[in-house]
Amino acid sequence: MTERAMTQPDAAVVPDEAFSPAELQAAGKGEWVQEVLALARRWYIQLIRDPLNLAFSVIQPAIWLIFFGTGIAKAIDKQVIGTDNYLGFVLPGIIAFTVVTNSVTGAMPLLWDKEGGYLDKLLSMPIARSSVIVSRFVFQLGLVTAQVVLLLLVALAMGISVASGIPGVAAILTADALLIMALTAASSALVYRAPTHGTFFAVTGFLMLPLLFLSNAFVPVDAMPGWMEAVARANPLTYAIEAMRFLVLDGWVKGLLPAFATLTAFAAALLALGTYEFRRHTGERVN
Repeated sequence: MTERAMTQPDAAVVPDEAFSPAELQAAGKGEWVQEVLALARRWYIQLIRDPLNLAFSVIQPAIWLIFFGTGIAKAIDKQVIGTDNYLGFVLPGIIAFTVVTNSVTGAMPLLWDKEGGYLDKLLSMPIARSSVIVSRFVFQLGLVTAQVVLLLLVALAMGISVASGIPGVAAILTADALLIMALTAASSALVYRAPTHGTFFAVTGFLMLPLLFLSNAFVPVDAMPGWMEAVARANPLTYAIEAMRFLVLDGWVKGLLPAFATLTAFAAALLALGTYEFRRHTGERVN
């Protein structure tokens, strides 16, 4: 650019003031999107370099569905769950289980970046700090979406149909995206709050299974003891599973809107928490 300007007298460098604020803002957004995609590509490259991990990550939810469908379905009281279609009942719970495990394990690379010093290198670059955390969400969304789509195909092969049809599948993926955003933000907040990786693993190991089993993943809320029902009602997984279960078993019913509204509120609250912890932690490191 400099050589060309020196050899051509009529060439001139255009100052930023020559562009309108809207054009400058659009250019900034374009750079931010490039940063997010570049960082997400880094996560993708790390994943495909371990093909065995990739294969097990994608097929594990389908294995869970086959296990529950063939090994446990006959032992379930259909009057308790309120339907003869146990596979359709448990399918949303397995999807939620997939999201939970991926959100927790998906935060680990952020933990290694923090402890290994790579996060400091990223912060020293002229990039938006938000692109670091958003890139992880984008990567997690792509990975879990692939898992859920495969899981739905296996469910279809096992005779499970989605009562709400193709639009319902899109709604299920939307509920998954909200849940991924909520739990990825919460896990990221723990990554930046925890002083060491030992604390992170202790907390996640203590919370992960109770988070799943203190929801309606495998048991209806109405069949729970009073104290467990109260905990389940405060659990964001309950509303994600409830929305997906409506879509799989009942179709487009009135209960969908409250479930999605509550899930959206949970996701917004946890996203705010994750954003606060990330800004606090990175702000301390930059200072």
